[in-house]
Amino acid sequence: MANYYLNNKINVFWALLLTVQICKCCNSVPGCLYYSNSRKYSCSGTLWKDKVDNLNIEEKESIRTLEICNLKKEFLNVHKASIRFPYLTNVTIWQGNVSTITGTFSSSNQIKVLQLRSLGITHLPSKLLSSLPNLEVLDLSGNGLQLLDNKTVQEINRIPKSNISYNQWNCSLNLDWTLKLDEKIIKNVNDFNCYEKPYKGKPLISIAHFKKNVQMNCPSKCDCTLSDVVRDPSNFKLEPIIEVNCSARNFIDFPSVLPEKTKILLLDRNNIQSLTPLISNPIYKDIQDLNLDNNFIDSIEDLEGSYWFLHFRSLSLRNNQLLQLPTYALDNALQLNPNMPAAVRLFLGGNPWKCDCAFIPSFQDLLRKYESQIFDIDEIKCSYVKGDTNSYSLISELSRSAVCRLPSDYSIHTLDLVNGVLASLIVLILAKLAYDYYHFKKTGRLPWIVTKIP
Repeated sequence: MANYYLNNKINVFWALLLTVQICKCCNSVPGCLYYSNSRKYSCSGTLWKDKVDNLNIEEKESIRTLEICNLKKEFLNVHKASIRFPYLTNVTIWQGNVSTITGTFSSSNQIKVLQLRSLGITHLPSKLLSSLPNLEVLDLSGNGLQLLDNKTVQEINRIPKSNISYNQWNCSLNLDWTLKLDEKIIKNVNDFNCYEKPYKGKPLISIAHFKKNVQMNCPSKCDCTLSDVVRDPSNFKLEPIIEVNCSARNFIDFPSVLPEKTKILLLDRNNIQSLTPLISNPIYKDIQDLNLDNNFIDSIEDLEGSYWFLHFRSLSLRNNQLLQLPTYALDNALQLNPNMPAAVRLFLGGNPWKCDCAFIPSFQDLLRKYESQIFDIDEIKCSYVKGDTNSYSLISELSRSAVCRLPSDYSIHTLDLVNGVLASLIVLILAKLAYDYYHFKKTGRLPWIVTKIP
């Protein structure tokens, strides 16, 4: 509650200050004027220089406010101002083309308000603010600042009221300094936006947190990148697009840690054999695009029914050791996948597929059904088997008769020969038994062999 009232007071202060600034117009006629009643020295389009020399010592020492507007000067040395006007409490310089502030204020200065706004300043000396121990109000808004060093941030945090909004913050640089800003003091710090691509228009503080997450949780052998930040259309929350590149790093298993909400993972050209971590490790839940080309994976059966298998967007398993896959499980996963049909991409080429009658018919049906999602159908071929005419044939073009045919070699094996002989003997015995029975009924004579039995 205390923070709420403090923030309201800060906002009211800056609203009043902005009103005063809007009402204050820069004189279109170059020159300087001294206002004895308000103890103010005001210049337009020029520095004080010659004009201040026309003032007597008493008038110079009475000046408490220095205003300069529409100044066309690349470098501005503030030390000269503090020498010329030793008793200033308010320095306001606005609307100009000043890119760099040089020097520091004198050690005996009594300045409480410093406004350097809408000037195009790109650089502040690190000691500028430390030379202003009595400063109560700081306004650096509307300039070209891209970042602040840690010393400047520390000084800004001690000033009761600060405004550094509408600068050209470069979010491609290190943003650790932004996480040290005191939002209780600095006006609208959560409304600061990145100035240029790839994060143009995105909240500065959010981008800083995302980049910190990437930096802290990136696997030691991998390269991690915050490639973009987008709005989730379902809830309009910011979602980071984080890519982790672990290609050709001699991994034998999936990395045990990843930046939170990693979307793209490259693990091609490693020595990975199992997909189990996609099920057992919750950090892989948000992975949408997974590249596992050129590994040693021989099965995807572990993925059946898993959350990841039902929600992936891109899966590349080219040049692995897959002989077969559970077509029913993959079919079910693709039917239930919310990314279907436009966003799902599957790559299965370069594997040593086993082209037999038990697997190929259902696999062909799967390939035809999802030909829009399987991007390398022309690379899905039968493995080489000596003497098999289907070796290296495109599976999608194989006829059923080519894989589901009787063996062309009818050579008789020893066991088959024995079975044939036994079957023939049984038939002969049964036939002889039938003949002897018929002969006995007709003639009443027993078979010859029976008469010889003692």
